[in-house]
Amino acid sequence: MFQYYLIHYFNFKNAGGFMLISLLCLIAVLAIVILAAKLKKHYKLNTQDLTPKQIRKLNHIHKVKEISLIESFYEMVFSSTSVLLFLSLYYIIDERIPQAAFYWQKYQNIILLLFLVFSVFMTNWFDILFVPLTAIPTRQKASVRLISAFYIILILLYIKFIYHDSNYDSLIMYFITLAVGRFLYFDSTLEDIKETLQGVARNLPLLVLMGSYSAIVCWYGFHCGFLLTSNGVILSTLLAHLFMDVSIFVLDKTRLVKLFI
Repeated sequence: MFQYYLIHYFNFKNAGGFMLISLLCLIAVLAIVILAAKLKKHYKLNTQDLTPKQIRKLNHIHKVKEISLIESFYEMVFSSTSVLLFLSLYYIIDERIPQAAFYWQKYQNIILLLFLVFSVFMTNWFDILFVPLTAIPTRQKASVRLISAFYIILILLYIKFIYHDSNYDSLIMYFITLAVGRFLYFDSTLEDIKETLQGVARNLPLLVLMGSYSAIVCWYGFHCGFLLTSNGVILSTLLAHLFMDVSIFVLDKTRLVKLFI
């Protein structure tokens, strides 16, 4: 069975078509981000009486903001991929390795916690070495990673209700607890909660874009038969995100996006 999946997913015809769709959808998402930022800039230019110096300053500020928005979306993809990678390992151990059942039942909560810690390091590898993200502030990264937790919850809820799979109930509650914990922790203040809520509200468009992007890519993958449900929907979802990561890498290395900023 493993050999069947290996041959299937490494078939150039199947993988090439799926890669093209991932890349085209990414270009469409980034076009929306850039267009929205430029419309906002032109609105300010048309409604405010600015001096040439102020116009240059405004252009510079919006250029930095456009890059930051694009990198925020990249961070969203990378963070989601990292979490999905370790959730897929969790699924493989739980469903496909019965020999580990005794230890799994005893230590699965600790293993899940370790997996989530490792996912943070994996995300850092993505945005430092794979595609360096230099324009996005640390606070913005934290907000994006919180939004990605909600995105993971949506994926798990989708698998639960669409595929009638209740194996992820504990994971759903785990991520809900993590997300709530970002708002309410033992020494949190009203100002901290307000700031976190503002970060979530500010980045909600990223959640919509990410959800739309992955929904289209995954739908195409399952519809054309490249993504399979037999190996686990969570694994196929991870595979789709890996193609998204490669698409980001291709656009970053070709520097096509910077031509339009």
